[in-house]
Amino acid sequence: MWSGLYCGHQARSKRGRSRMDESSSRDYVMLIVAMAFWGGSWVSAKVVVGVAPPMTIGFFRFFTASILFILVMLGTRASIRRLFSRKNLRILFLVGLTGVFAYGVLFLTGMRFTTAAQGSIIAGFNPVTVSLFAHLIHKERLPRVWQYSGYLIAFLGVIFVVGIQALLDFRIEHLIGNLVILAAMFTWGLYTSVGKEAMKELSALEINAGGAVVGSVLFGLGAIYERVWELPALVDPVFWLNALYLGCLVTFVGFLFYFSSITRIGASRAGGFINLVPVFGVLFSALLLPGEPIYWTFIVGLALVVLGITLVNVPARNSTANPQSKET
Repeated sequence: MWSGLYCGHQARSKRGRSRMDESSSRDYVMLIVAMAFWGGSWVSAKVVVGVAPPMTIGFFRFFTASILFILVMLGTRASIRRLFSRKNLRILFLVGLTGVFAYGVLFLTGMRFTTAAQGSIIAGFNPVTVSLFAHLIHKERLPRVWQYSGYLIAFLGVIFVVGIQALLDFRIEHLIGNLVILAAMFTWGLYTSVGKEAMKELSALEINAGGAVVGSVLFGLGAIYERVWELPALVDPVFWLNALYLGCLVTFVGFLFYFSSITRIGASRAGGFINLVPVFGVLFSALLLPGEPIYWTFIVGLALVVLGITLVNVPARNSTANPQSKET
């Protein structure tokens, strides 16, 4: 009898572990797909800035994402009226201004001058700027003192791309673009601190939806200045293909895959996948943009950036599995 009970319990345990393994595997696949979308955004941006100005690109990207986010909110019965209440408008404006508009303008402007590979490697510095602003504004500290070496290592990787490559093969347009992309990373770091305050009242879905709406309005004003209705890009399939890729896959699907995985496997494990973004960026650049060479300094810089952000992102032993408690 006891043997039968034990075997039954063992079989149920195996089935339970199997379901957990299948769920984790699905989340890992979703995270890899999200990172691939985000890495591909650098190639897409490089292509689309050649056919349309930044404000127009940003408007159609975030207008598309706004519609999709709001549809999801309606599907989950989240309150649109509460989201855009007077109480939340100020913080949503700051979210849209920093993380959507300012970052987007710098991102697209930088990509007009530099290469997709260089931009994506510098973007790998992103988690370091996030951690840096969290330390400066929210007084957050890394769990271990030695992790601060990750800042230096990652920044050294950026130096290889921005500085050393410029010494070996100086191109003023690449230097300008790289510095603008670096400024975009610091803007993103500031945005995450603003978003942290917003998370006290709103879910991640609401923050991204509200930020996309505000950002699309700001980009829309810029698109009017660019006289968007006169642009040849509006009848160019290359423009629409890339604008929809950036809006639907990079901004919308990437968000859903990333944050839905966080709710199941935790931020610590999900956050490690961010390291794949510059890897995919360089890979897609090499495959899809053969006119942009990949130098040895890019590979060294990529390795140093990935190593640096890995050190910064080592979780504390008692880190929680699901910090996104307000996620819907």
